[in-house]
Amino acid sequence: GGRGGIFLQKITDAERVLATVLHLRRLCTRAVLAELFQVSPRTIGNALLDVRPLLEQDGYTPLPAPIRYRTAAALLAAIPQQEGDTPESTH
Repeated sequence: GGRGGIFLQKITDAERVLATVLHLRRLCTRAVLAELFQVSPRTIGNALLDVRPLLEQDGYTPLPAPIRYRTAAALLAAIPQQEGDTPESTH
């Protein structure tokens, strides 16, 4: 649906920025991001094309992530469930 404005977007602006940052950090592939946000890889590609230049213009230079996740499930499993939790301490 339309989430703001005339153009129909499948993900919010905040999700587009998050997806771009995750991709620039090489945390996961476009396919994993598409699975994570439940959109097509093309939607992720469009988000990257739109957001990346804005981040670069603002001087954002991401550091590579220490690990690269191969699936959305693996990425989600690595996120702490509660504040202060670490992936190793969650059940």
